[in-house]
Amino acid sequence: MIDSEKDKRYISVGGPSTDSKVTLSIYKDEIDLPALTTLIGCEPTSARRKGEKISGRPKMPPARIGQWFLEAPKELEFAEKVQFLLESTEPNADVWQMIAQSHTIRLSCAIFLHSWTEGFVLSPGIMSGLAAKHWEFSLSMYSAEGDEIVDSFLRNHQDNQEGKDVN
Repeated sequence: MIDSEKDKRYISVGGPSTDSKVTLSIYKDEIDLPALTTLIGCEPTSARRKGEKISGRPKMPPARIGQWFLEAPKELEFAEKVQFLLESTEPNADVWQMIAQSHTIRLSCAIFLHSWTEGFVLSPGIMSGLAAKHWEFSLSMYSAEGDEIVDSFLRNHQDNQEGKDVN
């Protein structure tokens, strides 16, 4: 007979996604990088014109299209990364509409799963910010391997049990 909370054993699975990459990606065949940077109001993390190679990476093919990228800081949570990019760039929706007429604008997101189920929430403010700036939302999710899922499951269980008397 279980008569106290300390006698119950729980294993937690899932939770918020903590491993992600979020990048504002802008593409155009004949891209004017200085003009685009001025319009956006901040320097890109990286950028290259069509045909340029990435310095220091000789095996990479030349860019098939002009590219302008701004990456969010790695240490932020997923929604915070999106918010960071919204706040770091030009706030005027008319400027973004003008850019969107001749460029592809995409918020490129990658989530790296470490459990069976993880997730995130984007607030209405973030969603309306993406729409106002004409940013497409692209999400790629990368699943953990079977052993990684089991290891995460056991690690979470162990973390939940540390400091608790389960006898």
